[in-house]
Amino acid sequence: MSLSRADVWLHGASAGDVRALAPLGEALRAARPDLRLLLTAWTSTGRAMAGRVLPGVPFARPPLDVPPLPHLALRRVAPRLVVLEYLEVWPAWIAACARARVPVVVVDGHLTRKSFRIRHLLRPSMQRLTLFCARASADAEAAVALGVPPERVRVHGNAKHDGVAAAAPLPTEALRAAVGAVDVVVGSLHADEEPAALPALAKSGLAALVAPRYPGRTDAVLAAARRLGVRAHRRSGGPCPHDARWIVLDTMGELAAAYALGRVAVVGGTFGAREGQTLVEPAAHGLPVVHGPRTGNVAEEAAALAGRGAWPVADWPTAFAMAARLRDAPSPDPRPALEALRGATARHLAALLPLLDREP
Repeated sequence: MSLSRADVWLHGASAGDVRALAPLGEALRAARPDLRLLLTAWTSTGRAMAGRVLPGVPFARPPLDVPPLPHLALRRVAPRLVVLEYLEVWPAWIAACARARVPVVVVDGHLTRKSFRIRHLLRPSMQRLTLFCARASADAEAAVALGVPPERVRVHGNAKHDGVAAAAPLPTEALRAAVGAVDVVVGSLHADEEPAALPALAKSGLAALVAPRYPGRTDAVLAAARRLGVRAHRRSGGPCPHDARWIVLDTMGELAAAYALGRVAVVGGTFGAREGQTLVEPAAHGLPVVHGPRTGNVAEEAAALAGRGAWPVADWPTAFAMAARLRDAPSPDPRPALEALRGATARHLAALLPLLDREP
């Protein structure tokens, strides 16, 4: 689809960001049924996700951040408000919004050490933001350090938790048929984790669904399985052979539902440089969650689930040994703990509605 006129322009980078915006989009439509929404995402998988999670809302690719393209896009859309998820702070786009006097709000705002390495690029845009709605107090403090006026910073939490915790997505029949039931789902495995994770998984003997963080790593994971003497099969490769021990998830947007096919989840991105991937998606299915020691990006999730369905471990061999024990033992249901993470959508909505009521 192409850019269309809208009162509120919602934007996220990819599928995960679009999923995080979905509860807010629904809340805006419920509060103001007459509002016209537009949802944009950089990736094709993000736009495909938009069509699924916000049916009826037009979706498109955003303008490249090169003048005068953001200005021309704003003229076409004519929004009353622009909402950016996570940290989609693009300088030319923000500057064009400032010239057009269009309020810009960041929701689910999160800042990392990398953000400070590019602070000279971020600072002018951060100073122009109307509101920065941070995930946690550390993100709020970082936003102020990067130039957002303190009175424009609020701590709201992460709206992604609202959608996932309220209703975990279920596997399609096609996914269930391709994967079947497995002992463990290894989610969001990053390339820097593969050399330690895959040999440890092979040694454990667990039947697994392995989901690389990026599907482009599928061939590398399959090659590693062959070297380790493990029969592996790609999810998109048709019916799974009966002797396959690993299924490699080579599709986008299915992991959140695929966790339901396992008895235990081991979450990648928590043992390497990434500093964490979401723990909420597997917990929302009631699975015991095993994760590594590096959870800086999901600190609030790790804290909420600590001792209530999540088990932190030091390394991959320990992770799969723990998964084997949890597979056969009763464990706490982590879903009640997720309630503490919910509520960001309502806080976002309360902050956005007054901006829509302002005179242009």
